[in-house]
Amino acid sequence: MERIAFIDLGSNSVRFVIYEISDTGSYRLLYQEKDSIRLSENMWGDHKLTQEAMNRALVSLQSYVHMAKAFEVDTIKAVATAAVRLANNGDEFINLVKQDTGLELECISGVEEARLGFLGVINTIGLKDFVIFDLGGASTEVTLVRNRQIEKSVSLPIGALTLTGTYQKGKEFTDKEYNKMVKAIKQAIEEHPWLKNVKKPLLGIGGTARNIAKMDQRKLSYPITKLHNYEIPYHRFTELLDEVKSKPLAQRKKINGLSSERADIIIAGMTIVYELFNYINCKTLVVGGSGLREGLFYDYYGQAYLGGNPIIPDILIHSAENVLLGMTRYELIHAKHVGKLADILYDQWQPLHKGDTALRRCLQVSSLLHDIGKRVNYYSHARHGCYMLVNSNLYGITHIEQAFSAFLVMNSHGLKPKEYKNFLYGQLLDDEQKAIGKKLSIILAIAEALDESHEQLITHLESRISPEEVQLIVHYPASRDISIIKGAVERLAKAFKKEYKRQLQIEWFPQ
Repeated sequence: MERIAFIDLGSNSVRFVIYEISDTGSYRLLYQEKDSIRLSENMWGDHKLTQEAMNRALVSLQSYVHMAKAFEVDTIKAVATAAVRLANNGDEFINLVKQDTGLELECISGVEEARLGFLGVINTIGLKDFVIFDLGGASTEVTLVRNRQIEKSVSLPIGALTLTGTYQKGKEFTDKEYNKMVKAIKQAIEEHPWLKNVKKPLLGIGGTARNIAKMDQRKLSYPITKLHNYEIPYHRFTELLDEVKSKPLAQRKKINGLSSERADIIIAGMTIVYELFNYINCKTLVVGGSGLREGLFYDYYGQAYLGGNPIIPDILIHSAENVLLGMTRYELIHAKHVGKLADILYDQWQPLHKGDTALRRCLQVSSLLHDIGKRVNYYSHARHGCYMLVNSNLYGITHIEQAFSAFLVMNSHGLKPKEYKNFLYGQLLDDEQKAIGKKLSIILAIAEALDESHEQLITHLESRISPEEVQLIVHYPASRDISIIKGAVERLAKAFKKEYKRQLQIEWFPQ
């Protein structure tokens, strides 16, 4: 087992995370912290970091080094981005950090910053073709991604903090100042015609993007607080921008979901996003909760544990199995076998449920994680598992798909009417989704029952479908007692008939 810490020293904030990687290769976030230090504040007259800003950064870095020691971290990797990169006294600051904290602070290029942001996104968001922007205090990294690979990237010299400091002279933007800022933003973006009209989803990482998502979620009374992979259509974004622009700072600080410490720079940040929206000509903003610091982790993890490739091929199954790796080997084998059986039944009964590839993926996740609630309490573990599944770091599926997967886990154990009515995340599901969810949850329940003994005795299934019944032929080793399995499966025949409107006829064939 090893523990490794990463520090992302940005122009507005500094972020610190500690990961633990087990001997099996599973990993988890142990600790994280963020400080708003505004390192680039007031540096744009002479392009030098001010003493006050450097002191704020040093205080945070010293506390992070202390926390790393307290957590017995093996390695710390620290990087600095645009503020240090663009400052005339950046090298002096790096030496000061080494002298005061012992940290070897690496100032990375804009290209490397974009690459690390890409790694944080591509390993946690299930898109293939899109445009990433990492909007910071002093720069905005923009990356065009096609087929999960970087096609082109650029570091734009525009950030929420620097634009506000450059163009806003008083407490609020005047119309003239705002229009000057817009002109500068457009000029910076339009120097890169490869972005024009690409018509791919815009994916934002960084504090501005997260605050946009929080504001939108509060307006909608969204039932899930998770920001990662949250989608905002263009019309809702423009409504938020209009609201933010219409309020003075004191009132902006009261906008539900907007961080008070970001309220003074949010107009500049959202205006950058607005101009990117229009230049790229897209309809949706996807918010990513993982960025450069997660990219640092995946870069390290890929080199050390994935044979040198920092891009995970199947992020959904990888993330689900990473949750599973915290289980015992016995539980892990059972979960994977239930997943295989559910996959077989899904294929054989597809003419009945008519599910697509996306629903199959939800069933796979539900099958793998159907028992995670036992970590809380064996009795009512389906209810706990539902909550844990919604709140787990599952990547590559939407919020609705994650809520659907959680529904399958809960419903597979016989959701009671009262619990069904109060299923909080069910607010994201429409009646059609709930109807097919009931059908797929029966598949999950039967797959689990087929391994009720946790011995992986059932490996071969056949189905014959007629208008009146479904015949399920189960092959099993003749030398083994499967009475527990038989009882568990046959008890589900009534539930099967309710959802599929056919009798379930089970034939047991010894081999």
